[in-house]
Amino acid sequence: MLTLPLDLDPTLTVEDVRVQDEPALEIALPQVFDQPRLTTVRRGKMPYLGALVAKVFRAHQANPTGGLGTDYQALVNEFQPLMAWAEASWDFLLTTEGCRFIQRHSELKLGVRGDYRVVTYKDYSRLSHGVFRRCVLDFAREPQAVSLDAWLRGRFWAGVLHTYRALENPPDPRQRALTAYSYLRCVPYEFLNAFHQDRVADALEPLDDTERRTIGTYFLHFYTEPATAAWLGMPIEACRECLRQGLVRLLLHDRLVYCLLRQIERY
Repeated sequence: MLTLPLDLDPTLTVEDVRVQDEPALEIALPQVFDQPRLTTVRRGKMPYLGALVAKVFRAHQANPTGGLGTDYQALVNEFQPLMAWAEASWDFLLTTEGCRFIQRHSELKLGVRGDYRVVTYKDYSRLSHGVFRRCVLDFAREPQAVSLDAWLRGRFWAGVLHTYRALENPPDPRQRALTAYSYLRCVPYEFLNAFHQDRVADALEPLDDTERRTIGTYFLHFYTEPATAAWLGMPIEACRECLRQGLVRLLLHDRLVYCLLRQIERY
């Protein structure tokens, strides 16, 4: 225990006031996982993969949207050490890149307001398998590539990172990038508290039509400034000025509504 004079009361002595020690630094900081080393990418039970990769590629050409059959599954089994390493890297990826969000399917929206949910380990497993599939097909298209082992070592993890990072971009390119708060998003935006929702609607009503539409598009539909301006058919500087004027009016007449709208920018 650390004893400090806090002078809270002139009648208290140093012995009367005790403050607990801070936790050790390594406990206070969040844990960051190290990525395991990639030692081997394949089992080595199939020494010659050229013919198998060619068969997989022909199956893909015959049915681009379908499965690749047992030949592709044999490839997955051969490169099981690589896939196991990728799945063991999930904690490292999560602590270094942060969480990402994907849209909910219609059946998963029942009982919830948000259009997005957090990416889970199961989603990440599908993502890594999708990158592996893409790497195999790209290798088959490259006549200068000699070794699938080397191809995967050089491209697989980079593909996983690129695909995972790209999840911050919403399906609608007009909307702002997804953030750590994006699990709360729904379009059009609705506050979790009905009182806030009604108050915002009432506060926007006295604004002129252009200000109301600009604020609704930018804040309640998450459009970027350029997308908002394009949607409303105005120059971007005029759009910014319209947003500024509308927000100033709200700040003067209902500060709570102003704060609620500015809060949406974090989503």
